[in-house]
Amino acid sequence: MTKVYPNAIRNFPTHKDGRDFVLAADVNEIQDELTGVETVLGTKPQVYTNAAGKKSEYKDVVTRLDAMQRYDDQVAETVNALVDASQTGWNLPVGTVRSTGSTIRPTVHNLSIQESDWQPVLWNRRITDMPHPVRMFPWATSPTITCPKTGWWIITMRVISSIPSGPTSLDHMCFARMYLSDHDTDVATGASTNPRGTRGWHRADLTYAGEWFMGERLQLQIRHMDSMKVNNRAKHPNPVGNITSYAWCGLTYIRALPNAFTSRPIEDVDPALPA
Repeated sequence: MTKVYPNAIRNFPTHKDGRDFVLAADVNEIQDELTGVETVLGTKPQVYTNAAGKKSEYKDVVTRLDAMQRYDDQVAETVNALVDASQTGWNLPVGTVRSTGSTIRPTVHNLSIQESDWQPVLWNRRITDMPHPVRMFPWATSPTITCPKTGWWIITMRVISSIPSGPTSLDHMCFARMYLSDHDTDVATGASTNPRGTRGWHRADLTYAGEWFMGERLQLQIRHMDSMKVNNRAKHPNPVGNITSYAWCGLTYIRALPNAFTSRPIEDVDPALPA
């Protein structure tokens, strides 16, 4: 009798000791069906070989099937996410905001920088902010941009600051940083140095690409000073004065983070800060 698998499942008779005779045909039927199963599975069914000839060997067929199912589930989740995004017009959180001019006082003691020397730019003009229920930017002037949705973001900031007038023998230095106030750390920095009175501006372009967690507050902070030590304003009037900084900020939400990521990992804290 020929095999019936994989077109059907053969029903084998039940034999009992001391009563039934086991015939050669009985054994042959089992062998035929076993050969049928082996023919369908092929040799080394636990091994996958890709188009480039690279082999991936699993412990058994079940392990290989589980790996295939997990990948299929991931593809399905990605497709569903793309479908959801396309149905909403790709209406993921994005935004642009600008500062039309913030006054930044100078650092007094150049060789002993204090945290208070960093001063935030005041955002006072929102250009884009969507979707409507998710508000990143305050309606009024504010130094802080608050994350509306945990995920992977790309944040860019462009800052232009005036170079103060005065003697050109001293260089004027201007520093900028993206600062997470909740963690007392920066995620991007920039700097510019020019002789005072030079025609033009200090310019810095900052970019941060990484995790941003809902509720985290972000600022653009500026610090500027001469390349000289000014210990006492009464004896040594500060030769710099205030500068004016203009800034533009763009934020783009890229995608969600894995469910396990609910807060910023401790290893993201600035290593230059004291433990």
